Amino acid sequence: MMGSIFIVDNDLATRGYLRECLEREGHQVTTLTSGSEMDRILFEGVHPLVILNLDTPGVREKGLLMELKKRGPCRILLVVPERGDPFLKEAMDLGVYGFIHKPFNLEEVCTLVNHLVR
Repeated sequence: MMGSIFIVDNDLATRGYLRECLEREGHQVTTLTSGSEMDRILFEGVHPLVILNLDTPGVREKGLLMELKKRGPCRILLVVPERGDPFLKEAMDLGVYGFIHKPFNLEEVCTLVNHLVR
């Protein structure tokens, strides 16, 4: 198994596409539908990679990003609907590794994820 990945996305289609692609690559994927669901898994230990959809309730909160980074080494990718959102600069300052802009190419996302979890 390559890596443990959390996907937080309230969009069923996006969540499903990402999960399917990443599981085919050999990753263990856990999906959640809101940022508030992260509370129950934050205390389970370090999460090497977390993919957060910025439009998902509870994700656009600085506290969530800060808490993820406090838990240990963690790479965070944000799925974003548009460029130029003022929160993106703030997210980078809080340690977000990068962005996946919609519409995205699943192959490119899987390649990026494989690189990040090595």
